[in-house]
Amino acid sequence: MGIQDEVRRLVNTESARHKRLVEYVVRQVSSGRSLSDVLEDPYVTNRINDVERRALLEEPEIVEAVSDDVLTEMRARIESIAGG
Repeated sequence: MGIQDEVRRLVNTESARHKRLVEYVVRQVSSGRSLSDVLEDPYVTNRINDVERRALLEEPEIVEAVSDDVLTEMRARIESIAGG
């Protein structure tokens, strides 16, 4: 396996994809978008399901980027959508 293949494999892993989503959410929220809008963004919804979207709300970077009230509201909203 060549270096390009190895890099491609690492970039396309689930953990790399998750990290890119976390970075995207933090960047968007930091630029002034609401967390609700960001989580409904096609960039997010096309890449993960509701359970994975809910898991994003436990990431330390996202928790730090938004207020507790916003997190509580979004967790409840996603859990009601995901049925749990």
